[in-house]
Amino acid sequence: MMHALAEIIALSCFVTACLLVARLVAIRIRQTDLLRLDTVLAISAATPRMAGVPTHLPPFLVNKLARAGWEPDRRQIGVGAAAFLAPVVVALIASGILAAALTSVSLLFLALAALDYRANARIRQLSDCMLGLLERMRQLLSVGNSLAVALDRAVENSPPIVGQCLAPTLRRIANGSGVADSLERCAAELDVYELHLLATASRTNLRFGGSMTAILRNIIENIRKRGSVERELRANTTQIRASAWVLALLPILVATLVMLTNRDYARWFLATEKGHHMILYAALSQIAGVFCMRLVTRTRY
Repeated sequence: MMHALAEIIALSCFVTACLLVARLVAIRIRQTDLLRLDTVLAISAATPRMAGVPTHLPPFLVNKLARAGWEPDRRQIGVGAAAFLAPVVVALIASGILAAALTSVSLLFLALAALDYRANARIRQLSDCMLGLLERMRQLLSVGNSLAVALDRAVENSPPIVGQCLAPTLRRIANGSGVADSLERCAAELDVYELHLLATASRTNLRFGGSMTAILRNIIENIRKRGSVERELRANTTQIRASAWVLALLPILVATLVMLTNRDYARWFLATEKGHHMILYAALSQIAGVFCMRLVTRTRY
């Protein structure tokens, strides 16, 4: 039984690792898409730190916490560490060092996955509000406001998520920093496509001049076309994605029904070494199939 539990924990570690690798690949693809913008912006290679996030944490974790909107203090970090160590100690006492190590790795991967999910959800929410922000900025610029004033008033009249994410940028501008420099840093911190466009536009306008209103109009049109193409892609691939969900969930459903209706058949998988190997093979095959279907059905513009 303990051997089966160890294999299950190891399998959960493997699944989490696969998800993290897939996420890293997606981040790399996005960084490649934004390479041209980053070259124009000439963003510093130093890792930015947002206000409110403890600086004694690793840089990548600071960036994730900032994107997720979490600002833990020392007490909260201590509580989280205690909550992390408690199941590890229980596993160590109950099953030994191997179970404790697997438990710690599983909890670490699950915590990072939850933090990444929270950060991505918050950034998607911000991205959905950026079109309205740019439109309000364009209207304010067209009536004679400066770029700094237009940005401040547009953020003030935007949803709360925009104010929360751009508050450090507005503070930097109020303290004398340039609008282009502040937007570049914000784009580097949050890695939002629309913010990269806005930062590039402000830097280009500062360097070469021209009408910022016309630039924002073109950016808004580009974002709308991009959203329209993405919706069309999702609509055209609905049947494929539905088939992928069915193929992914059907083996799990069938295995569950068999296990519940035929206990003797299920006992062979749980009590014998060959059964453990079969379960591990089936789980690995299912994970590989889900990953391949994800690559086929994923739409990107």
